[in-house]
Amino acid sequence: MSSKIYKPEQLRTIAVIGHGSVGKTSFCDAILFSAGALDRLGSVDTGTSAFDFSQESREKKQSLSSSLGICEWKGHKINVIDTPGFADFYGETIGAVAVSDGCVLVLDGVSGVEVGTLKTWSFAEEASVPVCLWVNRLDRENVDFWATLESARDSLSRRVIPAVFPVGSGASFKALVDVISGKALDRSGKSIAVPEEAIERLDGCRKELIEAAAETDEILMERFFENDTLTDEELARGLRAAVASREAFLLYAGLSTEPVGQAFLLDYVVDLLPPPTSRRPEMALADDGTAEIAPDPGGPFVARVFKLYIDRHVGETAYARVVRGSIRGSQDVTNTGSQSSERLGNCFYVSGERRDDAETLVLGDIVAIAKLKNTGANDTLSDKSKPVRLRPIAFPEPVFRAAIMPSKRGEEDKMGSGLSRLASMDPTFVVRTEPETGQTTVSGMGEQHLAVMLKRLREMTGVEARLEKPRIAYHETITRTQSGSYRHKKQTGGRGQYGHVFLRLEPVDRGQGYEFVSQVVGGNVPTKYIPAVEKGVVEAMEQGPLTGSKVVDVKAVVYDGSSHPVDSSDMAFKLAASKCFKEVMLQAGPILLEPVVQLEVTVPEEFMGDVIGDLNSRRGKILGMDSHGGFQIIRAHVPQGELYQYTSSLRSLTQARGSFTQSFSHYDQVPRDVQERLVQQSSSEGEE
Repeated sequence: MSSKIYKPEQLRTIAVIGHGSVGKTSFCDAILFSAGALDRLGSVDTGTSAFDFSQESREKKQSLSSSLGICEWKGHKINVIDTPGFADFYGETIGAVAVSDGCVLVLDGVSGVEVGTLKTWSFAEEASVPVCLWVNRLDRENVDFWATLESARDSLSRRVIPAVFPVGSGASFKALVDVISGKALDRSGKSIAVPEEAIERLDGCRKELIEAAAETDEILMERFFENDTLTDEELARGLRAAVASREAFLLYAGLSTEPVGQAFLLDYVVDLLPPPTSRRPEMALADDGTAEIAPDPGGPFVARVFKLYIDRHVGETAYARVVRGSIRGSQDVTNTGSQSSERLGNCFYVSGERRDDAETLVLGDIVAIAKLKNTGANDTLSDKSKPVRLRPIAFPEPVFRAAIMPSKRGEEDKMGSGLSRLASMDPTFVVRTEPETGQTTVSGMGEQHLAVMLKRLREMTGVEARLEKPRIAYHETITRTQSGSYRHKKQTGGRGQYGHVFLRLEPVDRGQGYEFVSQVVGGNVPTKYIPAVEKGVVEAMEQGPLTGSKVVDVKAVVYDGSSHPVDSSDMAFKLAASKCFKEVMLQAGPILLEPVVQLEVTVPEEFMGDVIGDLNSRRGKILGMDSHGGFQIIRAHVPQGELYQYTSSLRSLTQARGSFTQSFSHYDQVPRDVQERLVQQSSSEGEE
């Protein structure tokens, strides 16, 4: 790798995506090796991969974050981003997809389409990024390329078309045939004549590609009808259009541990993927809505930060894609996310652990920037004279939440600042101070995600922290109208305290909130004390009489009372109202409400029964199911209190092949037996 400057038309960025453990990292190593960027092929198993170079990735032998490699092919620079396939780290995958010109979706030749395949495919679909597919591990027993093709067509798109296919499989795998060029390679990568048994298959696949290319253009369609074929030039032109518009998804295949077939895919990246100058405009936020930022090499500089990483050599480093314009040398820019000025003066091209100085940042390139002061993932860096804020990348809601606290007292502030920095580095890591429970909570994409963040917190700040089950923000409300009174009277010598109120509590519709009304007549409660009565009611609602939870959906009416000309005061009426509210509420059919989340669980069909049974045991309500290829998508409402560590349970139930998303839905009444248990538990904790 060198600091050679490439024109935007000579740049391509690909994100390698897919289910976990299908060989993505080995495939990325093979890409760099095949292009001559590596002298020796790295290995995940031996800890020598150019991509899994971090200590934590090498220890676990899996990618925990995205990583970048660079190679050159046919005079083009290709940025290869290896992404995690494990659901806990999908935020890294989504960020990589957002800055790529195209994605390579890796499939295991034995397993075919899996849950992670569907998820990562959807990330590319939502970002409208072109995708090609790669069937890996053709030399394994039970591999079936054509069954994998049908699986992809059933689950992903009917427009998946073979561009490369194998001759033989497993131990009998002997060659790859490139449909576009008509060339063939043996399993050692040597050029050979197309095997005779593959010629008929080659003709059939080529016809599929020609038809897909012809459908993109009326002139090409006319040529196809006239000649029943297209020239190589016409085929390439039509395929470029079909790939860019996502009207065709070409399927490639090969080996990664003994690299063969990568050259065909590199040809696809250079010849068929659209260059950065043809990329669809990015959307920017404007005062009057949104604006388009076209990929103009001569326009004012704009770059999107998609990842932050702590480099052991240069410290905190931001990875960014140049969306518009270019910069040469050191320059001040505006971070429109944090509204601060940043200096671009420590820029690098990164390939694995290697870094080369980048003096010129060009449209479409990926660059690492060190020593930025106030920049986080999803921020925009832009020209000071024309500041632009790109619409943020949409990251999924976290699915696992836990309370966090330092192991040593007195380190709360240090822990808090570290957590805030980690949250700015990873948009799927959310830190909150829960107003209703008083706990600090962290949320992420799974237990392993949070475990990794705790380790990074320790490395950044030296703070050892632990996770605990978070308290659930239950609410309390009433089910019937009830009235009552309370007289607060205290005489201790001198001026006393006197306040007397009559309150009526009425239930209101769920979600309507709180309402306070005064119906006092005749001045029994002087007007000047009514605000104090309301203040007492509001304070009482902060801690209900059942479990000390917030009270909601109640109408409080003060309709009578009495006062003393000397001893009455705001404080006396506030205390009287607070005590009255709690006593009346206990007679008004108090109930607990619990937060309910909506789950969407994606599982292979064979695990559907076990997953539904587990959801039922968690008091879940199944809302419906949809089929997607060989998978079932289960939609359900489940109480939040029943979902702690659900990621581990689902992984166990589905052999790690299930995934889920969740979002808050509503509050619902807690069943009577559960309420009794929670009230008793709250009482015991209060006594302790």
